[in-house]
Amino acid sequence: MQARQWRCLGAVVIGLGWGVAFASGQTLIWSDEFNDATIDHSTWTYNVGGSGFGNGELQYYTARPENARIENGSLVIEARRETYSGGKAFTSSRLTSHGRFAFTYGTLEARIKLPDVDNGLWPAFWLLGNNIGQLNWPACGELDIMEVGRRDGFLAGVVNRRVVSNAFWDFNGNQADFGGFIDAAVDLYQDYHLFRMDWTPTAIRTYLDGTNIWTIDISNPGLASVEEFHEPMFIITNLAVGGWNFIEITDPAQITAPFPGKMYVDYIRLYDNGDTELYFADDSAEMNNFGILTETTPVDNSVTYDTDAFLYLWNNLTSLSGTAFEGTDAWHMTANPGAWFGMGVFAQFDRNMQNYSDGHLHLHMKTTSTAPFRIGVKSSAAGESWVELVDGGESYGLVRDGNWHEVVIPLNSFLNVDFNTISQLFMIAGDPPPSAFTFSIDNVYWSPSVARPTPENGSFGIFTEDPAHKTAGDYLLGVDGEFYIWENTLQPATQTPYEGSASMAFTSTPGLTWFGAAFTPTIK
Repeated sequence: MQARQWRCLGAVVIGLGWGVAFASGQTLIWSDEFNDATIDHSTWTYNVGGSGFGNGELQYYTARPENARIENGSLVIEARRETYSGGKAFTSSRLTSHGRFAFTYGTLEARIKLPDVDNGLWPAFWLLGNNIGQLNWPACGELDIMEVGRRDGFLAGVVNRRVVSNAFWDFNGNQADFGGFIDAAVDLYQDYHLFRMDWTPTAIRTYLDGTNIWTIDISNPGLASVEEFHEPMFIITNLAVGGWNFIEITDPAQITAPFPGKMYVDYIRLYDNGDTELYFADDSAEMNNFGILTETTPVDNSVTYDTDAFLYLWNNLTSLSGTAFEGTDAWHMTANPGAWFGMGVFAQFDRNMQNYSDGHLHLHMKTTSTAPFRIGVKSSAAGESWVELVDGGESYGLVRDGNWHEVVIPLNSFLNVDFNTISQLFMIAGDPPPSAFTFSIDNVYWSPSVARPTPENGSFGIFTEDPAHKTAGDYLLGVDGEFYIWENTLQPATQTPYEGSASMAFTSTPGLTWFGAAFTPTIK
């Protein structure tokens, strides 16, 4: 499901086998039976957005229950033909266990009922390497247990029967791939079918209803450069629409599959094959103070530069000499006018910072520049987020007088970040400064979550002028957050206020099939 080129690989020693029986008597060691009322967010998170995900896909992935939910003991992933965001003509969902659950080796199976994919739907059940945030694709490795909807199946008249399995990895800096397919005897949307992968230290095999699709030999990682398939991987299941890759349809008008298209997952189960190792979020979560650049602040753990973390100067930054706030090490930098600047601390492996989402990012900083800049963090499973530091605005403790001052940023100010998969623990960037921007940073660390204060009893006002409706406080636009109209779907209108002197009145933008708006606080 990542962007890739399809080709045959002749330089790697691999094997294709058929009719290999499953091992019997295996022990079930993990499963999601999807019997709860809602999706288990301790196991699953969502990839949200309409980037095309490297394949030119036509859908916008959401985290809405309209696109992913539990229904009658099954996970339902529903693709819809609708305009939702980003100009996409379809919506759907993509669930991943990234940062929450991963494993090495084992027998993984899922009982799935597919939608009618003819033509343009692309359901998948697959794995990606847990280190994708650091190595990127294909060096992280990819194993496709089930993909349906490929162009060759459509041309052969069996698009609803052809199941494709593939492996992708890095071979001497280039994409390597190997795979196969099988044509079922019936259309796969008529009933549930069992998709299974047997992964051992020597081979990977995939199956449809007990019949082997393909086998790849991974017994000699060095010879075949398949080290990727001896490292932890996480689970993804999704329903894509179109794309230049696989489906080979980029025009929404040419998608002819019936909508809504629903993919039902009865269960996903993992069996121990004697070599299986499990990786859960709680096992890898950092705790207490975590150091990024500190020598005297007490920390339980910290990054080690040039071993498990790297400081990258992205653009327009030059290192200077200077005196540290504490210890001997600090970052002393200058950015020249006329170009943007930025740098970040890149983790070699995702850091599980789930215990810090209500904590704080601490640093000491000194500068005399009045130039605006921003500080951010980034996650592999979601995205990046920034807070702005503008002279005369919110400073988080920064005083621009050339002396050291402590800056403390609530980590819940960073929105749309998955704290289970932090790949960049600290970033600083800015637009081209009007004059040289010189700054120093030291004593950078994360402190863990603190209990949120209990709200006062009473009424909390969101948009009201009645004092009786904000006895426990109110939402101050521009201070506590903003009000956003999505995708220009609403236009101002005139209306007499219900109370007070102000009201919010809108009319929907003509020609659109949806509208939306929201009050968005600056903290979670």
